[in-house]
Formats: sequence, structure tokens, C-alpha cells
Amino acid sequence: MAGGKGERFWPLSTGNAPKPFLQLTGEKTLIQLTVERAARFVPKKRIFIVLGKKHLKVAQKQLPDLPRDNFIVEPAGRDTAACIGLAAITLLLRDDKATMVILPADQYVPDVDKFADTMRHCVALAQKDDSLITMGITPTRPETGYGYIKAGKKISSFDDAVCFAVDAYVEKPDLKKATEYIKDGNYYWNAGIFIWQVKTILKGLEQHMPNLYKGLLAIEDALREGKKTKADTIFKDFERKSIDYGLMEKARNVLMVPAIFKWDDVGTWASLQRVLDLDKEGNYKQGSTICIDTKDSVVVGGNTVIATIGVSNLVIIASKKGILICSKDRVQDVREIVKSMEAKQR
Repeated sequence: MAGGKGERFWPLSTGNAPKPFLQLTGEKTLIQLTVERAARFVPKKRIFIVLGKKHLKVAQKQLPDLPRDNFIVEPAGRDTAACIGLAAITLLLRDDKATMVILPADQYVPDVDKFADTMRHCVALAQKDDSLITMGITPTRPETGYGYIKAGKKISSFDDAVCFAVDAYVEKPDLKKATEYIKDGNYYWNAGIFIWQVKTILKGLEQHMPNLYKGLLAIEDALREGKKTKADTIFKDFERKSIDYGLMEKARNVLMVPAIFKWDDVGTWASLQRVLDLDKEGNYKQGSTICIDTKDSVVVGGNTVIATIGVSNLVIIASKKGILICSKDRVQDVREIVKSMEAKQR
């Protein structure tokens, strides 16, 4: 799943090139790295990208090895339930026995071998029964920006991977609650990674999101008849709802596998300090920078020199689209800049 509004990584990101298409963690973009991870356990001909029309050109340019038919274009943004449903119907038309692995295209996973091993285990588990499998990340800090999954009864184990029933999905907590979850030991971060058979997800949507399911069947009929415009019209009428709200929180056949790989959603500029190499003062620097008496900061620029003296706890980003200077404590508010610019038509 690739998309986004390009808000949190302004001024580097834009609506036409949001986070998945940025080189945030190295020389390759996040979507290129995601495809490389997936290609470790499936052939590239079986890797599909679901995205909006305005992101199609940049995605195809960055992923020239993928077949053109493997880019599934959403007619409109309708959140993850509709996105995953459209992908399921598209795969159903190709192989009614298909198993799906759903990956957000903008996450940081450096342990590619462990990731591939975990996905193989999850696919094998999904093909054994009609379970909806989700990936849980063992929390390393009391994070308030993530949703949580509460693990219940241990169902099975295989090799070094363990499987649990899911007791509950928990919304983003405050700091006190997040700290309690860490101490409890049964709570995991919700990574938004899912594994299941196509027939299983469609059965779940039929039970818990019947309107979406009926619409998807109508899209299937339209696509079989070659009526793409009709299919697009049906999709645009779908309700905006996430797969977590619409299905996962309600279903009783959900299993959770804890990840054995390192993971980060790289959700803000400040998060780069968690995943990338820092200098001895705790700064992450990229591009032409001169930092004197500067601590715990993120400084990113291109060819233009960014110079800092005697500052700390700052995020300073320069691009052709603008310059951002903010406290690290306020990086979640960067999107407000984009909203303000849109309101002023800038």
C-alpha cells in the first residue's frame, strides 16, 4: 500500500511524492526497499502496488522491474479497508487460491532476512486455516503515536516464531497508558502488516463490512466485463474506513505473530534519529551541513549549506520547496504547515 498526502515530511515530501517515494534512510526510496524485502520471499511478478493515480508515474519510475499490470490504481482515497478490498478482488481475478501479504510501503525494516523468514512462517500459517494474521511489534518505549494489540492465549509456535489469539485492539494511548502496556508485557505495536488468504479476507468483509463486500462483488463483475469506469464509480462511493476499525477489531479469527525483526514506521523527521547513524553529539545530518556546538538535532539539506551554532533539539530541513525549522517536540505538527499552505493556496 503506497500513498499519503506528503504532510509529515514537508518540505521534502509533497502530495505528488509522499513518504514512500522519499530517500529517507539511504540511497533507495522506502517503496523500493519494501519491494526488495518482498522479493526475498515471492517473485516480483507477484508483487502488486496499490496507489492513487497521482502517484502512479513516480511509482512506475522508481519500480521499473514490476509489470505495468501490477500497479492497482485506486480511483479515490477511501482508507485501508477499501484499498485492501480492491487488491483482494484484483488478485481473485488472477488466482482464487491466492494468499495476500499486505505491507505498508513506507516502513523501515533493516533485518531483511528475518523479515522474509517471518513472512514465510505467516504465509504457511495463513494457508493452514481461515485466520486473519496480523504482525505485532514488541514495544521498545511507551509510544503514544501507535495503536496497540493485546495478545491473548498462545495458539502455536513454530521455529522461533510464536502465535497468539488477539484479545483486543487498543487505540493510541496517552503516556501513562502506554507505560502500563510496556510493564504488562502482553501489548504489541500494530504495524499494519497483514497476512491471509483472499477468500478469508473477503469472507470477513462479507460478515463485518457487508456494504463494502457487495460493492467489491460489483467491481469484480464490472472488471470481468471490462467496464473500468463503472468499477471506478462504485469504488468512489465506498465509505472511508480503516481495516482495523471495519474488520480486525470485530473479527474472532484474528491471530498475532510477534515480529522477530527490527521495525520502525519512520513517522516524523525526529524518528530518523532512531534508525540512522548519528554523530558524537547525537545529530543526524544529511547533505551539506556545518554544525558547531549542536546537539540532538536533525539537519537535512541538499547542495545549499545549512550551518548551525549553539542549538539543540531542533529539526532543520531545507529543500527547493521550503525551509522547516522546528523543535523536535513539535514534529507531529508539521502537517499543520501543509494544511495552512493549502488554505492559503500556496
